[in-house]
Amino acid sequence: MNLSNEQLLEIYEYINYARCMGERLEYFIKTGKILGAIHLPKGQEGLQAGLIMTLMDARKNGIKINTNPHTRDQALMSKLIGLQPYADEMLCKTSGINGGTSGEYHMTCVEKGFLPAQGVLGPVWGQNAGYAWALKDQGKTNEVVWGIYGDGASSRGDAWEAMNIAALFKVPMVFIVVNNGWAMANPVEKEAPVQDLSLRAQGSGMRGITVDGNDPIAVFEAMVEANKLAMGGEPNLVEFKVTRWGGHFLGDNQEVYRDTSFLKHLDEIDPVLNYHKKLLAMGLVKQEDLQRVHDEQDAIILKAYEDGMNKPAPTVAEICDPNKVYGGAY
Repeated sequence: MNLSNEQLLEIYEYINYARCMGERLEYFIKTGKILGAIHLPKGQEGLQAGLIMTLMDARKNGIKINTNPHTRDQALMSKLIGLQPYADEMLCKTSGINGGTSGEYHMTCVEKGFLPAQGVLGPVWGQNAGYAWALKDQGKTNEVVWGIYGDGASSRGDAWEAMNIAALFKVPMVFIVVNNGWAMANPVEKEAPVQDLSLRAQGSGMRGITVDGNDPIAVFEAMVEANKLAMGGEPNLVEFKVTRWGGHFLGDNQEVYRDTSFLKHLDEIDPVLNYHKKLLAMGLVKQEDLQRVHDEQDAIILKAYEDGMNKPAPTVAEICDPNKVYGGAY
């Protein structure tokens, strides 16, 4: 696939957007504006940019993406439902996508393609397969489901059952495994007997490929093809290998279980910096553009959060509304 200069620059915005989103989340957590355990996307911005680019490209072509992104997918989540409704929900405001009652982990909006999630990650792939099955039965040929998992969750039995059902009934679904090498504090070599988790797709008769998740272009190209196959009756699995820079969540002291010497050489593996160097070599950007685009994207994100802070929070009655509690809003 040959991307145009406009597409390459669009990805440039998205990868900086993802970096700024992580930086601002860390800032707002540390200053008490956002509460909860946030899983920062640092080091995985290349993957986020590629997924966002795929989402935007699909929309231009009349394709609806349905997914329930979770940890480290904050940039994708905000593009899926809109930055302001996302920021307001993170700040627990009534103007949030779920009225300020769901927080990050249970944010949902089926109309916009944001499917419900749950605290136990493994079973969600089964829900994704069921939703994709329903799309097929309804004859919706312009929609696809992304089931985004980590390397750890992909080892659950639920994941295997979902892959089997999806392949058996040829549902429009792409299984996405984000392999950052760690399931919380457990290294991938203690989770799986294979180096490439994409091999697990073979057991269900599906195609499985492994892609460099640090390269947003490779991510975009892989996902465009994966969507095409899935909507044509060939569910498939794509594994993206990335590096988790920080702990499992902000505040997790990963030094007690992980060799962190790699942090001294982040410039070598930084997906944002490496993509900048690629465009620099192509003559599409100048050296000073990296800071300029970063600042532009940061200003967009900061404004959304600042606007959200002035909005009202839900009342106790609104939070405890049984129609929301038992009606699927959470």
